[in-house]
Amino acid sequence: MIVDQIRERLHNGFQPFALQLSNGKRLAVPHQDFIAVHPRMVVVIDQKGISHTINPLHIVSIDEAQAKE
Repeated sequence: MIVDQIRERLHNGFQPFALQLSNGKRLAVPHQDFIAVHPRMVVVIDQKGISHTINPLHIVSIDEAQAKE
């Protein structure tokens, strides 16, 4: 489950990453303070302070290479 993978990244030596969504959008997570995880939703705050609430079913992948957006 993708939520478990995100939690593992947050608790085991955090490294910046980005979430690739099913609509093609990418959301950067530069620090642990920019993300909140729940089994039914993930909330990412972008650099402008805008929150993005995501159904975990729409998270296609976790990409380390695209974290700096």
